[in-house]
Amino acid sequence: MDKFRHLLVRGANHVEIILAFLLTIGMIVGLFTVVRYIVTIPTLDMNNTYDFVQQFLSMALLLVIGIELVLMLLSHSSVAVLDLILFATARKMLVYSDTMIDILLATAAIAIVFAIKKYLVSSKYMLRDGKILSAASPIKNINFDIDTNIPENKANTIGGLLCRLSEDECKPIEPGAEFTIGDIKLKIVTMKDGLIEDVEIQEISNQKKKNTKALYGHKAQ
Repeated sequence: MDKFRHLLVRGANHVEIILAFLLTIGMIVGLFTVVRYIVTIPTLDMNNTYDFVQQFLSMALLLVIGIELVLMLLSHSSVAVLDLILFATARKMLVYSDTMIDILLATAAIAIVFAIKKYLVSSKYMLRDGKILSAASPIKNINFDIDTNIPENKANTIGGLLCRLSEDECKPIEPGAEFTIGDIKLKIVTMKDGLIEDVEIQEISNQKKKNTKALYGHKAQ
């Protein structure tokens, strides 16, 4: 059952990568439309400039939202979802807000998003049940997306870090192998041709931290 679940997760990840690739192509094609807007603006008369610039801003912000959607698909991050909502709200406020009430509501929505990011989104919440990532994921991006403190001086990717930890602990690299660094547990989920493919990252529970501290404290005595 676990193997079937991992296959489904991998399949879903591949579909998301394909969608992200297609969206990226769409964003690149959309850039040509933005360039046409920029070239056309100087040729307009004063009466049509405002509406045309509004259309230009709408298109530019729509591309930004598309980019944030790609980042959300690739990172599976709650922070990326909030950023997507933030840019969508900003586009609504800047382009389609006609009254002061619209602006106030949009401002309140943006404030709520910032409050959620500051007080509700945390690595403990996002890593409570574990998170499966590609072994090629850069550690720098992981630390930024899910607010972890994995050392970046040992390796560039999470797979490279596992290889380094395997050497340090003299522990073989194989599916199911677990490694701990700080308050993060890394588990190898799948491998192919001797290379790590998917890694599960999970935060160590507070109770386990206490037990570990107590054990080392007892040894020290």
